[in-house]
Amino acid sequence: MSNKLTSIDNFKSFVHHTFVSVANGKNAYVKGKGKINLLSSKIESDVLFLHSFPFQLLSVSKITATLNCEVIFTSSKVVFQDLVTKKMTGEGFFLHGLYYISHKSPVPRIFQATINH
Repeated sequence: MSNKLTSIDNFKSFVHHTFVSVANGKNAYVKGKGKINLLSSKIESDVLFLHSFPFQLLSVSKITATLNCEVIFTSSKVVFQDLVTKKMTGEGFFLHGLYYISHKSPVPRIFQATINH
């Protein structure tokens, strides 16, 4: 899910009102869907556009299937590791209850963390 339309290719607005349930039990309005590249221009994935959503979220099950990787969560970080080569393909950190993808990680820039002070 993304709130950045500029990063979405082949965007199509939904004709009917569509919502997704979020962790706090509320529904978030989905304006449409499109495609986004994961790690390279060769790996494409579906993405939902939620204009008012405060975060960009990755589906762990979707990314592990798409990228053929495993995801390792610890209390302070998250690591994406290729199943065949065992090389780290991405990483992130834990902050205020969420895992953020690090800037140095090769996952899409719209999913990378920014911290405002």
